[in-house]
Amino acid sequence: REEAGGCCAMDKFLDLVHAANWPEIIDGEEGSQSMILRDPMGVVGVIAPWNFPAGEILYLALPALAAGNAVIVKPSEVAPLTGAHVVSALQGLLPPGVLQLLQGAGDVGATLVEAPIDMVAMTGSSATGRRIMAAAAPQLKRLVLELGGKDPMVVFADADL
Repeated sequence: REEAGGCCAMDKFLDLVHAANWPEIIDGEEGSQSMILRDPMGVVGVIAPWNFPAGEILYLALPALAAGNAVIVKPSEVAPLTGAHVVSALQGLLPPGVLQLLQGAGDVGATLVEAPIDMVAMTGSSATGRRIMAAAAPQLKRLVLELGGKDPMVVFADADL
């Protein structure tokens, strides 16, 4: 329920996505101007985690889609139906073929990373992130990696372990 509520309340995030894709005009000296236009990358592979299977697909796929990219989503094998439902809902709003679903375990994700795609966006473990970096390096693929293992945790002596 908490994740569903967060997915529905994405107004600020979507405003930022919109602003990031808008042309940027920079005023120069003597009345000159420069304009920055952002072009789509091409095909972006999105690899989503098990712990926020709907929200992370949205946070990774929506900016890529808004920038004009095609997206292939590989949800966690632990939460495949959630991923399928999110992708299906988005597919109903997009032209055919722009958003695709790829189901499977880590070997399927590895195949996606090695495929001729232009960018990989993944939320997951540091170990998986290292493997993705190594596989993407020969093609100089762009990466967005949100990796785990950085959260502090305190376990008190009276914890029921």
